[in-house]
Amino acid sequence: MSLVTSAKMAWQMVQRHRLRTGLTMLGILIGNAAVVAIAGFGNAAQEMAVDQFRSLGTNLLIVFSSSLGLADASNTRPITLDDLMAIEQEVPAVSAAVPSIGTNVRAVRGGVDRRYEATGTWPEYLSVLNLEMEHGRFLSPADIKEQRSVVVLGSEAASQLFGLDPASALGQTVLLNNLPFEVIGTLRSKPTVFGNSDAGVFLPVDVVANQFVGRRSPYGTELTAIFASARSVEDLPAAEFQIRNLLRQRHQLVGEDDFIIRNQKVLLDGAATILGLLRVLLTGTAALSLLVGGVGIMNVMLISVAERTHEIGVRKAIGADSRQILQQFATEAIFIAVTGGVIGILFSSGLLVVVQVFTPLATTIDPVAVAVSFSLSTAIGLVFGIFPARKAAQLDPIEALRA
Repeated sequence: MSLVTSAKMAWQMVQRHRLRTGLTMLGILIGNAAVVAIAGFGNAAQEMAVDQFRSLGTNLLIVFSSSLGLADASNTRPITLDDLMAIEQEVPAVSAAVPSIGTNVRAVRGGVDRRYEATGTWPEYLSVLNLEMEHGRFLSPADIKEQRSVVVLGSEAASQLFGLDPASALGQTVLLNNLPFEVIGTLRSKPTVFGNSDAGVFLPVDVVANQFVGRRSPYGTELTAIFASARSVEDLPAAEFQIRNLLRQRHQLVGEDDFIIRNQKVLLDGAATILGLLRVLLTGTAALSLLVGGVGIMNVMLISVAERTHEIGVRKAIGADSRQILQQFATEAIFIAVTGGVIGILFSSGLLVVVQVFTPLATTIDPVAVAVSFSLSTAIGLVFGIFPARKAAQLDPIEALRA
C-alpha cells in the first residue's frame, strides 16, 4: 500500500468522524498557534523595549553615590557639583555632563494639587538625555546663573495642571512648595532611563539645591546623579574608566568605590538578553501544550483501532501485512497532527498580520518558530500515533474477525 493510498484512507476516516477529528486537532491547533503567536509578540515586545532604550542614547553614563537610598551614609562621600565640573574639564572621552538633584515637590495650580519629582539641572540636560521640547523652551544659561524661578513641565504634569491644552501653560504661574514659578516650556512625552520625565518638573540646579533641598555636604552641593555623554559608543569604556579614576582620586579612595557608574549600553544589552530569555521561556511553555494535543491523538487513535478491529482482520485476511496496517494508522495520526498544525500556524500568522496593520506593535512571523512548531506537531503525531498503530498491526487476524 503506497503512501498516497494511506493518505486517501486517512482523509476518508476524517470525513467519517468530522467532529471527533476536529476536537482532536484542537489541541495541536492551539499549541501551534500559541507557539507562533508568542514568538511573534515576544519579538515585537523585545524590539520595542530595545528601541526605547536606544532612543535614550547608547553612549550615556550615569554616576551616583553608592549611599543613595541608604539610611546611614555618614561614611560615604556624596557625588557633588564639583565632581561634575571635574568630569567636564578632565575627562576627554566625555562630550557633556549634566547634574541632577531630585526631590519631591507639591505643585498647586487653581484647584489642582499634585506631587511631582522635581529635577534640578542644566540646559544640556535636554541633549544628554535625548529629550525634546513640545512647547516653549528649556532652561537657559541665564536661568541657571541668575537662579530664576522658572520651571519646565513634563507632558503628564502639564496635562494634569493645565488640562487638555498644555500650550496654555506657557507664561502661567505654578506654586511649587508654595513658591511661585513661571512655566517656560513643556516636554514631549518620552521614556527615560532614570526617573519619569513625563511626570516631572525641571528647574535650575541651584534653585532646587537652595530652596527645596537645603542640604549641603562638606564637599559642596550634593547631587542625586551625574549624566555623562561619551563622545561615541566606542568611547564608552574609556569614559567609564576615566571617570572612575578621576572620582577615586578626588574622593581619596583606597578600597572600594563609594560611587556607582551605570553604562547605558550594558543596560540595553541586559534588557535585550532578559527579554529574549523570557520570550524563549514563554514559547517553550506554549510548546508543551502540543503534548496535550499528542495525548488527544493517541486517545482517538486507540478508539479508532477498537472500532475498526473487524476491518483490520479483513485486511489481514486478504493479504495486508503488519507493516501496511502500521503505515495506515500512523499516516492517519500524522495527518491529524499536520492538519491541525497548519491551521494553527495560519491562524496565528493572520493574527500577527492584523495586529501589525492595526496597532503600533510591529509583530512579525518568526520563520524559526513556524518551522519548530510544524516539526513538533508532525513528530508528536508520529510518536503518539505509533503506539495505537503498532497495536493495530499486532492484532491476530482470526481474533480480529471474531470481534
